[in-house]
Amino acid sequence: MSTYELNTTIANLRDLRESDLRDYDAIYLGDIYCRLYEANFLERPGDLKEGLSILRDQGKRAYVTTYAGPRNEFLPKVHKMLEAAATAGADAVEIHNLGVLRIAHEEFPQLPAHIGGFANLYTAAGVEVLRQYGAVRFTPNYELSLDEIAEITADCGLPMELLLHGKMPLGISDYCFLLEYEEKWGVKCPDLCQKELFLKQGDWAMKTVGKGILSGKDVCMVEHLSRLLAEGHRYFRIETVSETPDYRREIAAVYRAALDRASSGDDALEAEWSETLLRHARIGLCNGFYFGRSGMDYAGIRPDAMGSLLTVSRVES
Repeated sequence: MSTYELNTTIANLRDLRESDLRDYDAIYLGDIYCRLYEANFLERPGDLKEGLSILRDQGKRAYVTTYAGPRNEFLPKVHKMLEAAATAGADAVEIHNLGVLRIAHEEFPQLPAHIGGFANLYTAAGVEVLRQYGAVRFTPNYELSLDEIAEITADCGLPMELLLHGKMPLGISDYCFLLEYEEKWGVKCPDLCQKELFLKQGDWAMKTVGKGILSGKDVCMVEHLSRLLAEGHRYFRIETVSETPDYRREIAAVYRAALDRASSGDDALEAEWSETLLRHARIGLCNGFYFGRSGMDYAGIRPDAMGSLLTVSRVES
C-alpha cells in the first residue's frame, strides 16, 4: 500500500465491473443522492455484498457510503444496508447524517465511520462531537479553505479526507426536477440522471444528477499536491460517481503518477497530464474554495508547466 489513499465512489455493480480500478486504493460503494438511481448499491444488499467481495479480491479497501439526506422512511433500508456492510466485512461506512451515525455507532460498532461532505463539518468542535459516535475520518465542508482545514486538523489531530479532483458536491433536494422532462425528452427514470446534464447561465454552470447538484467545473488540485502532502493530508478522493469508466480510469492514472512523484519530493508535472485533465473537463477546471476564492476560479502555481491547462481555465472562468 502507498503512504496515501486515493479513493472514489461507484454507484452500482455495472459501473464497478466496467471500471479499471488499478490506481485506486479504496472505493466507496453507493449513490448518496437518490434511492431510484439505477441499481443503487444502497438499495440492493445482495449487490452490495458482491461489490465488497469484488473489491477485496482486487486488494482494495472496501467502503460503503450512505444517503446524504435520508428521511424517516429511509431508515429501515439504511439499517439493512449497514447490516449487509457489516456482515460482508466492509472496511468503513461513510455517513452524512447524525441519525444514521447514531444507528451505526450503537448497532454496528465494528464499522469505522467516515464523515461525509454533507455533514456540514466546519469546526474542530464538530469533529469532537462526531468522534464520540465512532467517527475516525472527516470530510470538511467543501466551502472551507485549506488554511481553515489546517486549523481544524491542528486542533483535533484527526485525518481529513479531501476532494482532489472532480465535480464538487454542492447540494441535494428531495425532489428531482428532471422528472418533469421525461415526456419531453422521451427518457424515463432512472436513465435521466445517467446523462451529462448541466445548468448554464452565461459562464456559470452546475451539473445536475437529479436530486444532487454538483459544480460544473472539475475541482483540480494536481498543481498543489506537494502542499497537501506537506500539511499532512493522506486521504484523497476523485469524485467520479456520475462519470464514465474512462474518466474514472484516466484521471486516477494522472493523480497516482503525480502523487507518487510529489511524495518523493519531485514537483515536475507532465504535459500529457494537462491534456488528460482538460479533455475530461466539460466546463473547465477550478480549485473549489480551497484558496478562499470563488469556487469557479483556478489558481495555478506553475504557468510554464501546465500552460494550456491554465490558459483554458482562465478563459472558462
